[in-house]
Amino acid sequence: MTVRDEAHRLLDALPEDRLVDAIELLREWAKVERGERPRRRFRTTASFDGDLDLGARAKDIVRETWDGQERRSA
Repeated sequence: MTVRDEAHRLLDALPEDRLVDAIELLREWAKVERGERPRRRFRTTASFDGDLDLGARAKDIVRETWDGQERRSA
């Protein structure tokens, strides 16, 4: 079996709801081969479930961790 044969077999095995994602990815790769630069789309899969002030405290968190004095707030 060639690689192309396997690709066809795998596409045939995909459920319909995943086929759109696979085709989109193949289109992007084909554009790169033709010298076109594809536009990336970023998707989110979940919401962030952490400290609300994490961005504001990022430097402090890193300093605490590097110092080996990681302090937990309740």
